Amino acid sequence: MKWVRALILSAVVTAGASLLLLSVITFFVCRSGSLPRGSVTIITTIAACAAVFLGGFLSTLSVREKGLLLGLGAGAVFAVFAGIVSVLIFRAELGPASAGKIAAVLLSGAIGGVLGANRKSKVKF
Repeated sequence: MKWVRALILSAVVTAGASLLLLSVITFFVCRSGSLPRGSVTIITTIAACAAVFLGGFLSTLSVREKGLLLGLGAGAVFAVFAGIVSVLIFRAELGPASAGKIAAVLLSGAIGGVLGANRKSKVKF
């Protein structure tokens, strides 16, 4: 049961962090006026990786074990929902470039999970 709770926590944290990061990025892009079209995908991929990293990191802080699996789970949940949104709303097809983005998201979630599980707690005297 604690694994399901940790996975739900990671999904909520990832969704909130991605919403916040993408909103801030959108604000700065609109303020700048112009942005090369090719850089939008890189910026959104970096924001997604940061959000999944935070989701994997914070979810494994409560469990303190199996950080790799929980981090990969956070990345997989985000990748599935992002794929569903891309296909249903934007009518985008998943192609070879999507595999690289999914790999980056899974890797950042795994790193966040491992760092969260191995984080040392402070010693209180």
